[in-house]
Amino acid sequence: MPESVEELEAKDRIGSAAPAGRSSIVVKELIHEQILPHLRRDIISNRWEPGERLPEPLLCSEFGISRTPLREALKILEGEGLIELRPHVGGVITPLDPPDLADKFEVLIGLEQLAASKVARLRDPHSLDIIVKLQTEMATAAAAGEVARYYDLNDQFHRAIVIGANNATLGQLHEKMMLHVHRARHRVKEYEPLSKSAAQRHDAIITHLLHGDEDAAGKAIRLHLEDVISAVLVKIRDRSAASFSTAVKS
Repeated sequence: MPESVEELEAKDRIGSAAPAGRSSIVVKELIHEQILPHLRRDIISNRWEPGERLPEPLLCSEFGISRTPLREALKILEGEGLIELRPHVGGVITPLDPPDLADKFEVLIGLEQLAASKVARLRDPHSLDIIVKLQTEMATAAAAGEVARYYDLNDQFHRAIVIGANNATLGQLHEKMMLHVHRARHRVKEYEPLSKSAAQRHDAIITHLLHGDEDAAGKAIRLHLEDVISAVLVKIRDRSAASFSTAVKS
């Protein structure tokens, strides 16, 4: 007699015997929520090429799960724009399309400009302390040549400004846009430079935040992000053009 939907879902929650490796992370209910960050990280770090089909049987084996929780996770990834679910095909990695990325980056800049303006208006001591502390740690990391730590702190710096705006909707939208920023940066290995000008831009942002100058704080973070994102888009466009040229020749 076929198993009922309830019985199948119960099995998914419990999990199944799995090979050593990532299957060890699956220890509680809501399996799809546990595997989601791992899948997201794999996509952002370009484990699969744009247009490539996700290997569902392999992923089920890696995590030691059935396809039901995997597909629940894939639905969320589709909503985030990282994959496209196609009938009779499954999950396919979305392309890094320059015009689409430019649109997303424009939204990201607008969100951070709004956040910086609001942080300057609120001037919450706790939020400002966190932002200043992160900038100090970034300067230390840059001076020591700790590149990976600098980039991590840089992401935290921008996220701290967004969180400091105290707007949950803004924070959620920003987090979603950042997925595409991270993916594009990984793709072309273009990150914010450890340069004197980058440090000065951060210093300018903090100065305006501390002084409560909403307009100047918003403009400062916009100028800063436009420079960084412009460099990413140039490399993405160059890579796309090179791929197209190769495809035509072949």
